Amino acid sequence: MPMKPAKRGIKVWMLCDSRLEYVYNFEPCCGKKDNVPRSEKGLGYDVIRFLCSCLKSTGHHIFFDRFFSSVLLMRDLLNAGQYSTGTIILNRKYLPENIKEFKLKTAGESKCFQCIETPNLTCTIWKDKREIALVSTANTYTIESTKRRIGGNVASIPCPQTIRQYNKFMGGVGLADQKRQYYDVARKSYKWWFYMYRFLINTAVNNAHIIYTLTNMPNLKRPMNLYTFKMGLIASLIKKTCGLLSPHQLESFLTNMSV
Repeated sequence: MPMKPAKRGIKVWMLCDSRLEYVYNFEPCCGKKDNVPRSEKGLGYDVIRFLCSCLKSTGHHIFFDRFFSSVLLMRDLLNAGQYSTGTIILNRKYLPENIKEFKLKTAGESKCFQCIETPNLTCTIWKDKREIALVSTANTYTIESTKRRIGGNVASIPCPQTIRQYNKFMGGVGLADQKRQYYDVARKSYKWWFYMYRFLINTAVNNAHIIYTLTNMPNLKRPMNLYTFKMGLIASLIKKTCGLLSPHQLESFLTNMSV
């Protein structure tokens, strides 16, 4: 995937919390030879519905990009009690045929289209450096403002609330990927399964760190960082499996590891 930061390797679809980077669900992408049963509604539709199947309560707001977005997906998620917002290509099915005829000329200009059959479903087009189109089932057409640098000066231009909300909450998967690289347990290998093993270990440890800081840290201003948590986890595992080590030997061993 040339547009992604990591262009090569095994792709894993993930559902992550946009604020905590907690990974709720994931699915490895196996390419065209994928043996997972798929519907006729498209790969993006099936991936999102599978990832969201772990959500036991309703009222969540799910953000995704144009690879997954479709009007049918938005409707079905809304019927299941989940809200959604995503960028979309204007030639997708069930969008108005004349929607591409509206050309926005100036930065900050926008248009909004509302579905008659599903009033909660809207399509918003906004002009920044180029036109950006989003579909959403969670926002009304409310105009706010955003900062842009124009000719060396910072100016405030109109921006729909849908666009601002999407930019604010879309980065959960990227943040989870970034956090997974911190103090990675990776070792070079030509075996595909070793990547998945490493992915599972790092994801489990990061999720455990998030839960620990939320439930065991009375002083949230100075929560335990990931490095300290991982070193504590290593010490706990060594004590459990190598009980012959004295506390002094264990401290010396961990100090040498961290150098």
